[in-house]
Amino acid sequence: MRIVYTLLALLLALSASAQQNPQYSQYIFNSMGINPAYTGSKNVLNVNAFHRTQWTGIDGAPTTQALSIDGITASNKLGIGLALTRDQIGAHSTISGYANIAVKLPVSETGVFSLGLAPGLVQTKIDGNELGIGDDPAIPANSENSFRPDVKIGAYFHTQRFYAGLSASDLLQFKDMDNIEPERHYYFTTGYVLDLGPFVKLKPSILMKEDFHSPTSVDLNAFVLLADRLWLGSSYRTSMNLFNNTPEMEGMKNRTAIAFIGELQIHKSFRLGYAYDKMLNDMDAFNTHEISVGYYFFRKNDTKMLTPQYF
Repeated sequence: MRIVYTLLALLLALSASAQQNPQYSQYIFNSMGINPAYTGSKNVLNVNAFHRTQWTGIDGAPTTQALSIDGITASNKLGIGLALTRDQIGAHSTISGYANIAVKLPVSETGVFSLGLAPGLVQTKIDGNELGIGDDPAIPANSENSFRPDVKIGAYFHTQRFYAGLSASDLLQFKDMDNIEPERHYYFTTGYVLDLGPFVKLKPSILMKEDFHSPTSVDLNAFVLLADRLWLGSSYRTSMNLFNNTPEMEGMKNRTAIAFIGELQIHKSFRLGYAYDKMLNDMDAFNTHEISVGYYFFRKNDTKMLTPQYF
């Protein structure tokens, strides 16, 4: 159980890190957890779930589960959704729920600009029984729970081939609370889909995560879509000192990883995805696996993907 205690201490020590919030690789296919303005952008009722097991082989390593559902009202002007997430590392767990709403504003023939808001509630739990350490007054002897409200906001623009979004999370700060709180996080995403042939499309994209207290996390992604049915691609994740270039940040830069990701449109309504993450640093012996499933309701278009959105 000593490794569990070590991982818990590591989590608390990295409270200012951009990795503090749950991380998953398949946000590329459903970005509602990152940006509430994305809610309803697929123009169908969309259910998505995933499970992530990080650093397999280490006791108490992070695991994450998430379930989201979103859709759009009959007027096509309002997206609504619900996002639930559970994140656990050792004896420390976090459960969060957000109610998402996004206002859709057509700005061109194919362009839509959205503004999103997601109020939510976050439960944090530390189970001292799992640590097996009874002589440390800083460690709870039993299970301790705390709750805090949170708000996310975002803006999102997309056409049929291009998208860009800017969002922020952990906006409500309560510095007088006993528990260590997440810093505010800011996200920027953008990408484009272009044709390489009659049955092949290429989608490069980028995600930047920033909290202005630790190195910026950057994901560089490239995917190909085959016959509007199979996505195959890779994501290169690294850290760089863009806004906080101080000597003490140098030791936090080496958080490089690569992910190999695929998603298969098994049916016009049903999709299945998988991601394999490989660390490119001292943690390279411990790999990460992530699986996702999704389902579209309310068929609107006679296409292989049910919804013509590529992101």
